[in-house]
Amino acid sequence: MRGRLWPEADAADLAREAHAFAAGTAQAFLAAAFVADGGDATLGGFIEIAVRPFSDGCDSMPVPHVEGWYVEQNVRGCGVGRSLMSAAEAWARAHGFSEIASDTEVHNVASLRAHEACGFEEVDRLIKFRKPLS
Repeated sequence: MRGRLWPEADAADLAREAHAFAAGTAQAFLAAAFVADGGDATLGGFIEIAVRPFSDGCDSMPVPHVEGWYVEQNVRGCGVGRSLMSAAEAWARAHGFSEIASDTEVHNVASLRAHEACGFEEVDRLIKFRKPLS
C-alpha cells in the first residue's frame, strides 16, 4: 500500500522502512502508524504520523503531522479513512498534542475532500518551482 501512495519511491526502501518500524526499530521520520482491516484477511488502509518541529498554519510546536494516509479503492467511502484519522488523533491527544497537521498536493481533490470530512481546515496553498541552471 505504501507503494501505491508513493509510486515514485523505491519499493524496497518503503518495505524496509515499514518492516523496521513494525519490528520496533525507531524511525526518525515516523512516530506512529495504524492500519485498517479491509476484510478477507487484507489491509484496507494505513496512516503514518511523524512529529515535526513545526507545521505551517499550526499554533503549537512540535506538531504531529500526517505523512501518509491511504485507503484501498474497494473500501473508500466506508469510514476506513475516518477511522484511521481518528486513531491518529487519539494517539496525538494521548501524547499531549493539541492539534494535528497534514497536507496534500494542490490537484488531489479526493484527499482535500477526505481531510475536510475529517474536520481539517485549509490554512495555506503552495506551488513550488524549480529552474535548472544548465
